[in-house]
Amino acid sequence: MAVPTSEEMVSDQLKDFNVEVKDTSQCSATKEDEKSILSFFSFLRSEKNEEIPPRVYDFESVSKLLNEHKLNPSPVHTIYDNNDTLTFKTSIDTALQNYGTRLMQRYRPRYGAIVAIDPVTGRVLALVSYTNEGEKDLGDHLYLSSIFPAASVFKAVTAAAAIENGGLTPLSRIVHTGRNHSLYRSQLAPQLSNFTEFTLRRAFALSVNPAFGRLALFKMDEGALNEYGNRFGYNQTVPFELSAEASEMFPTDCDFTIAQLASGYNRETSLSPLLGALMASAISENGRMPYPTIVDSVVNVSSDSTVYHRESKTWLNPVDSVTAFYLRDLMESVPASGTARRSFRVIRQSPRFNVFQYGGKTGNMRKRGIGRTDWFVGFTRHPYNTDQRLAVAVVTTHTPYWTVQSSFIASELKRIFMRNAQERQRESELERELIATGPR
Repeated sequence: MAVPTSEEMVSDQLKDFNVEVKDTSQCSATKEDEKSILSFFSFLRSEKNEEIPPRVYDFESVSKLLNEHKLNPSPVHTIYDNNDTLTFKTSIDTALQNYGTRLMQRYRPRYGAIVAIDPVTGRVLALVSYTNEGEKDLGDHLYLSSIFPAASVFKAVTAAAAIENGGLTPLSRIVHTGRNHSLYRSQLAPQLSNFTEFTLRRAFALSVNPAFGRLALFKMDEGALNEYGNRFGYNQTVPFELSAEASEMFPTDCDFTIAQLASGYNRETSLSPLLGALMASAISENGRMPYPTIVDSVVNVSSDSTVYHRESKTWLNPVDSVTAFYLRDLMESVPASGTARRSFRVIRQSPRFNVFQYGGKTGNMRKRGIGRTDWFVGFTRHPYNTDQRLAVAVVTTHTPYWTVQSSFIASELKRIFMRNAQERQRESELERELIATGPR
């Protein structure tokens, strides 16, 4: 399609005002003048009371504006784009956002980040980034950063591959020898003379490194581990309005490095809190990983019209529904009797939360420059009410003297979320009851 020249453009615009120009060369314009010409005729149209339709925004243009203005998470933002005044309404849950921020400020790790997502829709409910005073500035958006080693959180990927590719279930028996949290070549020998048997569920709950190394070597096809890592979003950019770093897998070239990747016993496999929350979302929602979004809608204040509205879409389908069910079983064992059991004591002992399913995966690994990294990635879900579900990723880093465990921060966020969800449900039921009975 031919692009109109400046003369043709001027002539065409003048026809709208019943002005005939026989010699268009008399109104020639340079390329630099084209914007001025269009602005001039927009002014003439406004003088004639002709309504100019507002610009419609798409995901890419909204993302560009958010990154240009470097906005921090809050429920509403106002941005000026050329002549438009735009109100961005976000999905941030003020209660979760503020509580997550207070927890970080109370316990003061070296660095910390929180991402909370509605796993059904992909709406981002909280984004918290924390840097302790005196620490090197690593950026304002640590929740989008992949500087953190994934550690044992990667065992969720290994478990998915073992279930789908290797045919295992949570009750499948696996053997291991030596300490749970070490990884030596002797622990990976094809035949062990002295060994302990664990179910997959128990090995996951206690985060037994050698057991997961052996899964990758003896219970799944070659290349399956990398395939499932890619399925869960590794080595690719998360499609989010804010620019997020890609999480990368540890490269493997021999049996021992495969075992390192499978167990999370390496510093090279990275994970961003955003991807961690999305992994938990997929496990919560039967294998469906949503597109994460933070902008619900954009309103043009001048025209009082909605120029953008989010859509709920699926980004990836890393596992099928049966595998997701088994993974939830594994993750539920972690706060029940595994590495996060102390952090979740209050929730376990409170009858009001019995209806909820909740689980996750812990992980920790030292990394030079940021300290001991501590993870919790998990979900909370009402089995029948999809409005009462949450996926969360919490990461903190520490000096040798820890101030808090990420699993505790996650348990507190889940407790507040479940309590607020129950209160909203009661208020809704009361309102329906009042409507049904009518005034007395």
